[in-house]
Amino acid sequence: MVVSDVATVGDVAGFLRDMGEGGLADRLDYLASDADLDVGECSASDESARGFWALFSGVESEGKVVLGCSPEGWVVAEWRFADERGVSVWFLDADRVMFAATDKDGKFVDIQGPARTLEHTALMQGLVREELFFWRHDQ
Repeated sequence: MVVSDVATVGDVAGFLRDMGEGGLADRLDYLASDADLDVGECSASDESARGFWALFSGVESEGKVVLGCSPEGWVVAEWRFADERGVSVWFLDADRVMFAATDKDGKFVDIQGPARTLEHTALMQGLVREELFFWRHDQ
């Protein structure tokens, strides 16, 4: 289940099912379908799904994950926590993300200064450092 094995949204959905994340897999399959698209919207792209898998397979969180899709076809993942913390990530492609995160005081987390986009590896390291995520132990 390494990132290089991932070619399509369906691959990511299969890996999620293998991890016991059937609900996320079903949602991702739905987002990749043409169901409920408005004019000018795109279904979830393979590149974006690869980016999501790269992050999701590398880290864990106690937050509840909710998946969506932007009109551009970017997978959007939001981790919701019981306290004021939150993480939202837009997977632009297999490597680049945009994100917003808040700490337990409701303040925005600064991972890489004013950069609007960053690589998912830098985001993972920053969110682990901020104790929003932690490294997955089963790797």
